[in-house]
Amino acid sequence: MRTLVYPYDEDFEAVIKYGDFIETMEIREILSPVGWGLQNKKVGENIPIKTNINAVNWERIDALLLIDTIRTNLHINEILEVVKLSAKFVQKIILNRDIDEKSYACIEDICSNEKVALIDVRRQTQLRVSDNKQLKSIYTPVIVVAGMGECCNKLEVQMFIKRYLNKLDYNVCVVSSRKNMEIVGLHSFPTFMYGNQIDESEKIIGFNHYIKELEIEENPDIILIGIPGSIMPISEKHSEFFGVFAFEVFNAIKSDMLLFCIHNNIYTNEYFEELKKLCKYRYQADIDAIIISNHSYDSLSLQTEGTIKYLSFDDEEVDRYRASYPDDVYSRAMYEKLAEHVIETLSEYADFQVM
Repeated sequence: MRTLVYPYDEDFEAVIKYGDFIETMEIREILSPVGWGLQNKKVGENIPIKTNINAVNWERIDALLLIDTIRTNLHINEILEVVKLSAKFVQKIILNRDIDEKSYACIEDICSNEKVALIDVRRQTQLRVSDNKQLKSIYTPVIVVAGMGECCNKLEVQMFIKRYLNKLDYNVCVVSSRKNMEIVGLHSFPTFMYGNQIDESEKIIGFNHYIKELEIEENPDIILIGIPGSIMPISEKHSEFFGVFAFEVFNAIKSDMLLFCIHNNIYTNEYFEELKKLCKYRYQADIDAIIISNHSYDSLSLQTEGTIKYLSFDDEEVDRYRASYPDDVYSRAMYEKLAEHVIETLSEYADFQVM
């Protein structure tokens, strides 16, 4: 099934590079909204990112895949316009994005009028009500990937490590930091964690029980958990969930290894030490590795309301500064070394068998 992806963002690059898409799905075209600064770039197997839907070659497309995004400045009307035009050419609209009931009904009507199949591949993770209000022990080694916000290579690190360890015949269970990831064989961060129907203590217990269920069902060698947002607000205008998700996850489970992603910038060794102290005393978690991402904040957007903008850097630019950092600071060019470090660290645990 030859597929057009929309609305593409920086974070989804990792999905295309490392994701095992559902059977028969092949990414042929990528469409990103105007103003996101991604035009004229290429991803995957040299697939160009387009921002004009009229530039799409419909003769080589069978389906439109609607995805979630870390960007928040996309109006539903823009999505519906893409759906309307796509429905004139494709055979299927694949919904893998959170939308409200009214918007879903609009997409249903469009597909019905154009005689196009609407396939909803989203999965809602409901909280299983239990009388047991106690935290359960997790015996499988747990790796947590956290970071200083979005667009800092968190998802990429999760997916690379999973693929690397899978090749060594490890069974890795991933609970991603991104929504709707079942389409590439990952578990999404649970739906009930985003809502306000239950209080914080119920979320903590619910998340703990959810991880325990996955441990029992999948019997993995490693559980890898990605945390959405930041561990703390990044500016007065941008809270990044106030670090609530990090608070909930670290209270729900004990991490055996913490990989921490930060945006590209010029850092001092003192900064890294303070970051480690912050995680140790606020979350009782020791940072085992720091990963410098290929993106940084547009500093002006941090001081204004609205969507945060990001700047992108190639691997060489990132490594230019990383070379002067401590040995436990990594970059994209060092992912294999990072994965080897993961294996070495986990080999210290009695229940983890080095293959």
